[in-house]
Amino acid sequence: MKLAIFGCGNIAKRIAASCLKVEEIDLVGFASKDLEKAKAYAESYGCRDYGDYDHFLDSDIDAVYVATYNPSHYELIRTCLQHGKSVICEKPMLSGIEETKELFELAERNGVTLMEALKSVFLPLNIRIREMMKEKTIGEIKEVYAAFMRCGHHPESHWINEKKTGGALKDLGTYTVGTLNYLMDMCPELEHLETDATEDRADTTAYADLRYGNVKGKIAVSNRLDGDTTLIVTGSRGIIQADNYWKTGQGFYTVDGESFELNEECITDFYYELKHFADLVDQGITQSPVMSMQASLDILHITANHGESIE
Repeated sequence: MKLAIFGCGNIAKRIAASCLKVEEIDLVGFASKDLEKAKAYAESYGCRDYGDYDHFLDSDIDAVYVATYNPSHYELIRTCLQHGKSVICEKPMLSGIEETKELFELAERNGVTLMEALKSVFLPLNIRIREMMKEKTIGEIKEVYAAFMRCGHHPESHWINEKKTGGALKDLGTYTVGTLNYLMDMCPELEHLETDATEDRADTTAYADLRYGNVKGKIAVSNRLDGDTTLIVTGSRGIIQADNYWKTGQGFYTVDGESFELNEECITDFYYELKHFADLVDQGITQSPVMSMQASLDILHITANHGESIE
């Protein structure tokens, strides 16, 4: 699969390094409004091509990884899909329900793949944790908790502060809600939400109480405060815990007071989502069975719709 990365921010470097490890991916180049930056990135990763977005859309590439700033995602994804290119887009892919439905339907009509890049749900560690939950390794599941609290030192002008597309809940909340939804294999109800959002400014910190059937769910996110970055699953006989759960293979669990280590493969944090996406494109599958349109909508149900129904 021939892939180009759109966007030359710091995250593009990590994506590119992981692409080079995926046998199914031929990373051909970088696109940016800043051509000199695109050229420098291409040279750094041994790519043969660089240019602006139109350059790659008119080329023979198969797919695009959209790694630009969040407010630009919608237009770029739509343009890529209209040109017959499959798209994997960095989370949060989109900020609204209707535009998410629209673009997944466009991908289906054009016979190309669209997937939100939520790397945590493809990591072997979290796949193993979900298996342990189903096997009742720690007994009946009572509560699930995920936090992502990390200060980003964003200036006032940063998109993260924009009311429509920014905010800690929409951005970092995608990791927390998306991971818990994956582990519980269902969409939660929102019982309580507390944020510091104002009428003209997006939230920087948010806490939410969720309900997955009989299981309590809790999330904590912040782009202003350094704090907790832990995933904890509490059962009737013990707990499962992983720090930095979106980028690790390490964790531990306890059962009846006895502790055990979790050590799962983690080639890179982006490797597994990239391989999954490449396999979908190669097989002509338009939606991921893991990060489907419904999975993206279930995240937005909390992060964007604040628990309101999605028609």
